Parts: sequence; structure tokens; C-alpha cells
Amino acid sequence: MSDVRLRPLRASDVDQLVRTRIEEAGTMGNPAPARPEDELRAAIEERVAHSGTHYLGELLLGIEVDGRLVGEIQARCPENWVPPGVYELGIGLFATSDRGRGIGRRAVALVTARLFREDGAHRVQAGTDLENDAMRGVLERLGFRCEGVMRGFMPMPADEPHDYALYAITRRDFEDVSDGWI
Repeated sequence: MSDVRLRPLRASDVDQLVRTRIEEAGTMGNPAPARPEDELRAAIEERVAHSGTHYLGELLLGIEVDGRLVGEIQARCPENWVPPGVYELGIGLFATSDRGRGIGRRAVALVTARLFREDGAHRVQAGTDLENDAMRGVLERLGFRCEGVMRGFMPMPADEPHDYALYAITRRDFEDVSDGWI
């Protein structure tokens, strides 16, 4: 597999991030409706300016493969939303051709290891569409456990809200399964 690494996003990544959000608006990858491009750009520039640090309850990182930005991953821990030390993951790979190659699995492993080893996590969780077998498989192979189904969780623009499976891994689970991850 190619060299997968996580890095802070850069100002030079903004155009690609804006294009991706516009293309994904209203899809399963980004069910939110489209926003005006100038508003979207400003919001992305703000997030990119703080990428790589914990800012407003989010750690945002780019996923890079062989020097090419292929996606982003977030670890969210907003104050008054989840208890301290609990993080919720979100991940997106931009191109369909980058999916199914182990990139997402490696990115989830890297950020999860960082959260437990450096950021004081005691639980890392991730939700995914109940029918997203690929992501469910990634989480299960890394030792995340399915804790249940969140019915009608994710609003979809032209459809009924989708059910989501909630997965989590605790510090103890991580210590038991993480040998060989990194």
C-alpha cells in the first residue's frame, strides 16, 4: 500500500476542499444542502487555518498519499456535547478511485492511535450509514464494536433519514488490539 499520512490542511488545499464540498452537497458523503460558494470558502478557510490543532472541539487533518491530498479526517469533541475524552470520528476520501485501497483504514488507525496516545481519549466512536459495508468493515477490523443502530439519524435531501450504526473503541480495547496497527 502507498504511504498514508495525516497532516494539517494548508491554504493551498482550500480550492480542492471547496470543489469537493460543492460536488458532494446533497449526497450521502455530505447530506447538507449546497451553500453559496463564498460562504463555503470562508468556512473552509477558517477550519484550515486551525487544522492540526484542537479548535472549537475539532481536530481536522488532511489524509495524504504519496504527497497527494486524498481526503480529510476529523476527531470531534465539542464541549457540552460529549464528555471530555470522548471523540467522534468523521472521514472522507475525495475520489472513488482512492476508496477500497486501505487508505481510510490506515487514516482511522493513525488518528485513533493519536487520540489515545497523545490527546487523552478514553473512547473513540464513529457512526456510519447502516448500509456502508466498507466503513463498517474498516471499523470492525480495527477493533471498534458496533453498539447499536441510531434510527432515522442522518437527514437526506431527497429521502427519509438514514439509519446509522454507532461503533466505538475504548482505551482498554485499543490497548488489547492495537499491536501492529502503526
